[in-house]
Amino acid sequence: MERFLECILSSMKLRGVMEEDEEDVYRFGLECLLLKIVHYSSYIIIGMILKMTIPMLLSAVTLLPLRRKAGGFHARTRWGCYLVSCTIVVAICLLDKIVFPMWLSIITFLGSNVTIFAFGPVENENRLLEQEERKKFRKQMLFVLLMADAVIIILGMKKWLIFQWLLNGMVVVALLTLFGQLQTKY
Repeated sequence: MERFLECILSSMKLRGVMEEDEEDVYRFGLECLLLKIVHYSSYIIIGMILKMTIPMLLSAVTLLPLRRKAGGFHARTRWGCYLVSCTIVVAICLLDKIVFPMWLSIITFLGSNVTIFAFGPVENENRLLEQEERKKFRKQMLFVLLMADAVIIILGMKKWLIFQWLLNGMVVVALLTLFGQLQTKY
C-alpha cells in the first residue's frame, strides 16, 4: 500500500494538484480512503460468500451510525482492525441467518439499549473527548439510538424479518460499546 500511495502522491505533485508541504494531509486522506475501500469490499465479498449481502447491509444501517456516535472497542493496529471488522461481519451474517423468537428479540433489544445508553459514547486513544464534546456526542448518539429504536419497533410489530437484521446491528454496537468500556479501564 505504501508504494501505491507514493505513486499517487508523486503523480499529484507532478501534475501540480498538491504542494510539497501538503503531502502529509493528502497521504492521510488517501490512506483512509484506500483502507475504507479495502474494508468495504471485503465486507461485500463476505456477504456474497455467505449469501447474506442484503441482510448484512441492512444490519449496517443501524451499526454504522450508532457505532460512529457510541464509540467502543478499537483494535490497536490496522491489521487488527481489519481482522476484527471482518470477524464482526461474518458474525452478523451468521446472526442474520437465525430467526430468533420474539421474546429473545425483545430482551436483546432492551439489553442493547441499556448498554449503549449506560456506556456511550466510549472514548479511545484516538478519540479523547472533552466535556462539551462528550455531551454533543451523547446527544447525537441518543438521537440515532431513538431513531433506530423507532424503526425496529415498527418493523417488529409488523413482524417483518428486517427488524431482526437492524437489531443485530444494534446488538453488535452494544457489545463493542461494552468491550470498549472494558478496554479503557484495563
